[in-house]
Amino acid sequence: MAFKRKSSSKKIYVAVILLIILISATVAVIYVVENQPVKAVTVGVNVGDSFTYNITSTSTLIGLDAVEPPGFFQYNQTDYYKITITGINGTNVSLDTIWHFKNGTDVTGKQQIDIANGKKADENGFWAIYPADLNVGDLLRPTGFDGLKVNRTDTRVFADSERWNNFWFIDNQFYNVNDPTQSTQRYDYTGVTFDKATGMLETLTNYQEYNNPAMKETITWNLFSSSVWAVK
Repeated sequence: MAFKRKSSSKKIYVAVILLIILISATVAVIYVVENQPVKAVTVGVNVGDSFTYNITSTSTLIGLDAVEPPGFFQYNQTDYYKITITGINGTNVSLDTIWHFKNGTDVTGKQQIDIANGKKADENGFWAIYPADLNVGDLLRPTGFDGLKVNRTDTRVFADSERWNNFWFIDNQFYNVNDPTQSTQRYDYTGVTFDKATGMLETLTNYQEYNNPAMKETITWNLFSSSVWAVK
């Protein structure tokens, strides 16, 4: 089902595709990039650093014709999702991923991402790593084009330390392009918290709500282990 963002008084600058491994959630970004100095991009991770996540999903099928997307159930079959930094070249970060399932099987992958502009070698691979030491109002991708910025900075207490983290979110309303009345709609929200010092993902929530057929879907990522600091 193809959806298009509902029009508004704001200028549409660029469309960003948010890819979360098995499920692709299309997010249209309507921010305008302001003429502001480009902040120097610093990589906050080191080769050998690792970060391990829980991934879960929930769905509420309200409409009689509502069905889960193919593969959606696999999120709740996750034992862990581990990322290991394998290389750094300028602002390009290389990493290996292991998606380990409760039945003992693994899905492995490799990714290379330029944290300055968000360009990825694997469009379907992991992407949630950002420059170090961003502040409120700073662009997430200083030389990119999506215009997304840090919305909030605060602290979080972990097992061995209190660390600064950053937060950003985006939400939009879409309509089904095959419905001329534009009454078949999808609401999409994504919120991401990441560690300020390393730029690495801590939590991610993607929530989608459809009205025809009526259903709700949520995917969450939560960091539970890291070689950089004691999470729990």
